[in-house]
Amino acid sequence: MSALAAPHPRLIPSVAVVMLGGAMLAATVARLTGYAAQSAPPEIAQLPLNFTDLPNGGVAVQNGATGALIETIPARDDGFLRMTMRLLAGTRAREHITAPAPFLLTEFTGGRMQLSDPQTGLKIELEAFGPSNIAEYARFFAKGTQP
Repeated sequence: MSALAAPHPRLIPSVAVVMLGGAMLAATVARLTGYAAQSAPPEIAQLPLNFTDLPNGGVAVQNGATGALIETIPARDDGFLRMTMRLLAGTRAREHITAPAPFLLTEFTGGRMQLSDPQTGLKIELEAFGPSNIAEYARFFAKGTQP
């Protein structure tokens, strides 16, 4: 029966150093050449949105530029929309931001959609949560951009 030979004690640290050095070199080259920078696809539309909690548990969704009511969401409906709205509002509260500025809903080519908060820099990529959740927000473009 043969036993496996133990690796040379200096070989393991050398391999780790080479791997770490290679990773740092690749990151540096990517940074200097701009290779790592990925540009976002072109925007199709952008809609500023304000969300207001109503006394009955519903949520009023308003066009952040005009103040026009887009839709009133009944209490306990549209769970994904409520979750993302609460995430953005909670981030503002943790950062002590009290100025009432609209969130931005952006639609990109290829069906990508993003909800962002310009005040905190937080961005939620909505397509990561599936088509039914994107649809909860996509409907605001048709309703919120009407004259």
